[in-house]
Amino acid sequence: MSKNNTRTYEQALSQVSAWFSQKDWTVFDFQKECWQAVSQGHDGLLHAPTGSGKTHALWMPHILRWLQNPEASDRGLQLVWITPLKALAKDMERQFQQTVQDFNLSIRVERRTGDVSASVKKRQQTHMPEVLITTPESLHVLMAQKKHERYFKGLHTIVVDEWHELMGSKRGTQTELFLARARYLQPKVQTWGSIMAHWIEKCGTGWRKAFMNIG
Repeated sequence: MSKNNTRTYEQALSQVSAWFSQKDWTVFDFQKECWQAVSQGHDGLLHAPTGSGKTHALWMPHILRWLQNPEASDRGLQLVWITPLKALAKDMERQFQQTVQDFNLSIRVERRTGDVSASVKKRQQTHMPEVLITTPESLHVLMAQKKHERYFKGLHTIVVDEWHELMGSKRGTQTELFLARARYLQPKVQTWGSIMAHWIEKCGTGWRKAFMNIG
């Protein structure tokens, strides 16, 4: 895609909707609401059943953003996607890479987990991908590096997938520490999480006040 080929939100949405149709998928109302909320700069906590399309609800807004402004692909690390399991990270890497390929976007998607080679991690130190899929442990190690601030100059959004799996644990604390540090380094960063629908009642009032619930 030409970097001068900008689109309006409606034009990008039409292209994404056509992509869903080609795969015989349905775009659900809650997904459209989520895409719109992200595009408007909101933070949010998405609660929906497993298999209902939470991943596309939180991933496709960035496809929409890159379709609208292809020049954004030159801004370094923009999306950190935190997942509780390395196996999920592999699946998401493949899925996300296929999506950017389908839309002909110049976006790199990579993992940073314990099973990623040292050579890849070393390359990431000087050339971070636009999308980094990682786990709380690997992210904690990354944040312990000297001058880690340089990685997050262009950070746009943090997504915490399956947030309920991290609550009340050391891994949850690692995630919370990263969120606090990232917000200090990039005050305008957007934060989104996905959670199982039945877990929302277990969240304290502070969570419900801090996040806009969609779904």
